[in-house]
Amino acid sequence: MADLFKTRALVIHTVRWSESSKIVHLFTESKGYMKVVAKGALRPRSPFRGTLESLNEVEAIISVKESRELQVLTSVALLHAFMNIRADLPKTATALAIFELVQQLFRTHEPVKPFYRYLVALLLKLDAAQIREPWGILWHFLFHFSQILGFGWQLTTCRICGGSPQAFPVFLDHISGSLCCARCALHKPPKGPGLNREQWQTVQQLQTPAIDKLDQFPGAPLQGQEEAFTEILLKHLAYHTDISLELKSLKWFH
Repeated sequence: MADLFKTRALVIHTVRWSESSKIVHLFTESKGYMKVVAKGALRPRSPFRGTLESLNEVEAIISVKESRELQVLTSVALLHAFMNIRADLPKTATALAIFELVQQLFRTHEPVKPFYRYLVALLLKLDAAQIREPWGILWHFLFHFSQILGFGWQLTTCRICGGSPQAFPVFLDHISGSLCCARCALHKPPKGPGLNREQWQTVQQLQTPAIDKLDQFPGAPLQGQEEAFTEILLKHLAYHTDISLELKSLKWFH
């Protein structure tokens, strides 16, 4: 006998399953990442139409039976459509890049309720009209994601001498998730990008602010280095998860 449960969920991705049905990838508040089948979702008069689109937050009722490989979505109600994200190409690319990472790096059915709430709050901030440049949202997510997976960055002190940087540029190391100051770099040249004092301070600020402060993030010091900085954060994730991370959504920025 199947059990029903209700949960808030983000629609990560959908694919056609049959002539009339979809497989829907959900990141749920109560059970983590799930794949469910929405029977009849492609029919013209389906109650699912308009709700099972990527970037939507929904309230879903799911029928679960242990013997089934795919669980069944029985009903869904739209909570947030994030229309300001959809109307802005860089914001859309940012949100979809975040969803790509969730899809690739979270194990199926892993309950991560605090992270779900963080993710929705981040999307609501990205949806806010005052967010003009979305890079800070993406970097905040990448820092936070690394932290909850157990290999967060340490950017306060040099990993070699242990001191606070006094000479610049400092260099980021994606393997250790740390930095090397300019003096230590003379003896062991690093491969990562260099940051001047202002850029280093900006990156430090980005690791710690509450989400509601992200619209005040001073991104100007990193202007022109957005792609290089994003790449080093992704390399850090890829190294520690053994998953090659090439986010298709980020190509929209070019």
